[in-house]
Amino acid sequence: MDFFSAQDDARRKTRWLIVLFILAVLSLVILTNLFIMLFAEYSTDYYVQNHTPMTFWEKFNWARFTGIGAGVTVVIFLGSAIRTMSLRGGGKTVAEMMGGRLVSGNPKTPLERRLLNVVEEISIASGTPVPQVYVMEREPGINAFAAGYTTGDAVVAVTQGTLDKLNRSELQGVIAHEFSHIINGDMRLNIRLIGILFGILMVALIGRLIFRWGTFGGRSSKENNGVPLIVLGLGLLIMGYVGVFFGNLIKASVSRQREYLADASAVQFTRDPDGIAGALKKIGGDSQGALILHPDAEELSHAYFEEGVPHLFSSLFATHPPLEKRIRKIQPGWDGKFVAPAVADQGEAQREEDKREQPRITPKDMALGGVILSSVLDNIGKAGSPDAANVEEAQRILQYLPGELHEAAAEPYGARALIYALVLDQDRAVLEKQMWRLQDKADTGVAILTEKYMGAVQKLAPKLRLVLVDLAMPALRQLSTSQYHLFKDNLNVLIEMDGEVTPFEWSLQKIVLHNLEAHFEHKISPIGRYKHLSKLRNEIAIMLSYLAYATHDNESDVKHAFEAASRELELENLKLRKESSLDLKQLDKAMHRLAQLKPLLKPQLLKACAASVAADGEVTATELELLRAFSSLLDCPLPPLPDI
Repeated sequence: MDFFSAQDDARRKTRWLIVLFILAVLSLVILTNLFIMLFAEYSTDYYVQNHTPMTFWEKFNWARFTGIGAGVTVVIFLGSAIRTMSLRGGGKTVAEMMGGRLVSGNPKTPLERRLLNVVEEISIASGTPVPQVYVMEREPGINAFAAGYTTGDAVVAVTQGTLDKLNRSELQGVIAHEFSHIINGDMRLNIRLIGILFGILMVALIGRLIFRWGTFGGRSSKENNGVPLIVLGLGLLIMGYVGVFFGNLIKASVSRQREYLADASAVQFTRDPDGIAGALKKIGGDSQGALILHPDAEELSHAYFEEGVPHLFSSLFATHPPLEKRIRKIQPGWDGKFVAPAVADQGEAQREEDKREQPRITPKDMALGGVILSSVLDNIGKAGSPDAANVEEAQRILQYLPGELHEAAAEPYGARALIYALVLDQDRAVLEKQMWRLQDKADTGVAILTEKYMGAVQKLAPKLRLVLVDLAMPALRQLSTSQYHLFKDNLNVLIEMDGEVTPFEWSLQKIVLHNLEAHFEHKISPIGRYKHLSKLRNEIAIMLSYLAYATHDNESDVKHAFEAASRELELENLKLRKESSLDLKQLDKAMHRLAQLKPLLKPQLLKACAASVAADGEVTATELELLRAFSSLLDCPLPPLPDI
């Protein structure tokens, strides 16, 4: 399955549905306009005495129509904007709105430990930062969702029923399904749908307020002057809910378009159709099913793993395909029988995870090995849709990572210390200045931890360094805003303290800050702004020039690498920049604009980068780290490369 084509196809299929949303809003505005104008005419004695039914249309007041329309439009868009802004915090805000509890690095139960392990494995396998994980403790049904604007602020939330009733294979299928939504950009659309629907609902809420006001006023007034307000409020209430009715129809269509793709991705991820199919069968056989009990469940219904809200007209409003159809897509030979789930055994889950975490790998096995161009290109083809081999490689990586560092990455103090330790200099004089900086400016205790982990971090195999960064992301997102800004300042100062920024330091800095800025500063790049590579020829030249100079020693090799990349892109007048003319600020600006390319154009850039680094017949750790940084900044998650 081609991730980039799937993204492009999903956006193309849902574009017309978004147009329908706009038409629904326009229709609501027009109908509300006409109702208010008719109400204004019919509710006066003047109409009764001097008007005929045709008078209203013969003397139609376009100025009043435009004014009322503008007012209704402002109400809808203001309501939408307010709701969207309330969710500006991304996935964390949505998870907490639904009553989720953050599962930290020290989980309460073995089942939560299993959940974190599965999320980490799939994150590393897909090349995405590890998201924060939430559990909805008061939800006994089997369900889950992913929320956020980007991979940088994404969360995965599961119900308590999911933990209690699914085995590891089934849980892995559910989490893989949710990761498909994270990677394919469905989360951003989901949050926008919440905002649009709330804007439409604003008309009904105002109608309800006016209706109640009129009702109470009418009771207290001898002349019964509350009747007109009751009529006006009731009319707006009906109009608003009619708009919500059609809005929910469109929301359901948007959601159903993407669920089959997410199921297929989960099977490809795990190479285990029985896992996700088993989860769906247990939903069908459970008395609670996938039901979400939270009062705000309806708002997020399109984001769940399975239908979480019952509907009167299920075939119309269902945000997910029927369970039977989803299961038969995965297992065509299914016998049609659902499975009643049993409560999971905590002790068995603990033993299972302990067994999986036993180290089986020696340092020699984790050497970079010989990585060839075909292997790099194969992984670029897997961007966003990794397979079971990538999951197995992720499990292998996690088994080798020292337990002390893995545990440290799971809590905020340790996570900061590990990131600092990764950029400490080998030169003693520079190292002393860096440590003085941390002792003076870092939060209490972080400098001591940095010194404690420094030796173990420096011994890490190259391919484990950025994995450690990914594992630290959930803990880093737990920082307060002031702690984040201090961490950001310290990281930048430590990197620049020796007067030189190495390719690894730049890669680490960009990956960390790109993801944390999405969480703390809500920086979100527009998608698909540029539809042709030729529009960003200058930015492409800057990126490929930096890559060539950073990964090759002599001028002829640099030219050879740049030409190999140019041939891959087939862009005219793409010229190698002089090394003296390049700086990192230029590169940062170039990457920001390149991130706004259409999804189908981004793999071409990554393939050009792969051709550049492999032009001399070998791929080094530094080159792979730069590839990973570029893929992160382009929002094209790149799975880890296996050793060969």
